[in-house]
Amino acid sequence: MTNTLSPPSSAPPDVQALLGRLRELPLYRASLADVPGSVNWPDVPFLTRDRLTQAFQAGELSHPDAVRVHLTPHPGGHWLPEYATRRDVEAHGQAGARAFAAAGVSAADYAQVAFGYHRFAGGWLMQDGLEALGAKTVPFGPGESAAQLECIQQLGVRVLVSAPSFAQKLGEAGARVDLLISSGEPLTSIEGRREKVEAALGCTALDCFASSEAGLMALETPAKDGLRVLDDWVYLEVIDPETGAVLPDGERGELVVTHLTKEAMPLLRFRTGDLTRLEHRTDGVYLPGGVFGNVGGMLKVKGVKLFPRELAFWLAGHGLDHTQHTLRIWSQHGADRVGISVRGKGDLDALKADFQKRFAMKLDELLLDDTHDGKGVLDERN
Repeated sequence: MTNTLSPPSSAPPDVQALLGRLRELPLYRASLADVPGSVNWPDVPFLTRDRLTQAFQAGELSHPDAVRVHLTPHPGGHWLPEYATRRDVEAHGQAGARAFAAAGVSAADYAQVAFGYHRFAGGWLMQDGLEALGAKTVPFGPGESAAQLECIQQLGVRVLVSAPSFAQKLGEAGARVDLLISSGEPLTSIEGRREKVEAALGCTALDCFASSEAGLMALETPAKDGLRVLDDWVYLEVIDPETGAVLPDGERGELVVTHLTKEAMPLLRFRTGDLTRLEHRTDGVYLPGGVFGNVGGMLKVKGVKLFPRELAFWLAGHGLDHTQHTLRIWSQHGADRVGISVRGKGDLDALKADFQKRFAMKLDELLLDDTHDGKGVLDERN
C-alpha cells in the first residue's frame, strides 16, 4: 500500500532559473526566445530526437567544458554525441550513489557491471554512481560468460549489474550474487520474469531505468514497490502522446524528462518515446510499473489507446511467443473489434479476463496455436 499525493507536482523547482540558464545554450536559444520566465510549465516546448539531430548537424550540441563524450544511437542507424562536463559527471554520480545505497549497495561491496563501455554510454551510466558510493566496481563489459562467472566467484561479487537475460544465463551457469541491478531489458514489466531471474541467481533483482541521453533516472529499492525517481537529477512527466497534455498519476503515456542541473546537453522536456505511468508519493516520485513499452505505432481501438509494444510484453508475461503473434483489428456494424492470434498454449478465459483488466477493453477473439506465424499488426478498419 502506497501513500500517494494528489494533485502531483506541476513543475520542477525554480523554473525561472532553469529556463534562464538554458536560454544561453545554442540548443534552446531559438525555442526559448519568446518563452517568458513566468511561463506555465506545460507550455514549455518539448525537445525531440529530430531536434537533437538538427542541433548536432548545426554544431549546437558541444560544450567548451565537456570532459566526456558518449555516443547514443538515434533513428535511421545514426548516432549522436552526448556531452558531459566534470560537474555533470559528479552530479550524476552523486545522484546515482544515493539511489544505489537505497537499493542496498554498500561501499564494502564488489559490484560487477556487465554492460558495454565502448561507443555508447552503457556501463558508464552505472559506473558513475557505484564509484561515487565507494563500491569496488568491476567494469567487466558484456558477454564472456565463463570469465564473468570466474570473476564473480573469485572476488566474491555481491552485486551484479546486468541485463536480466544475461544475468539469468550466468545464474544457470552457477553464478550466485545477493543483488542484481537490472537494466537494458524489461524486468518488472513482464510478469514472472523477475522471479525467474531471482531463482537462477539466488538473489534479489531490482529494476533500474536509464538512457544514454538522460543517464540514470529511476531505481527500485528492496521494497519492490516501484522505481524511485532520482529527483535530484531529473524531473519526469507523463504526457498523452497524441496531444502532449500532461497526464495525472496512474495514466499510461509517454515519459518526458528534464535535467535539473546538467550543464552540457541538458534535456528540457525531452520526449523519450517510452511508455510508463507516474506516481507521486509522500517520499518521492515513482514509476510504479517500470517502463513497459514504446509509444510507437499507437492505435486507437474502442476509444482506448493500445500500444503494440506493451501488448508484446503482456504476451511474454503469460509465457506466449510474443515474437509470433498477430494483432488484428477490424470493424463490425460500425464498431471496432480486436483479436489476437499467438503461438503458445494457455487458458483462454483467464487470458481474456486479464487482457480486459490490463488494457481496459474486451478481446473479441483469441486464438492460441503452436504453429502460428505472426504478422504483427493488421488494422483492417475502413
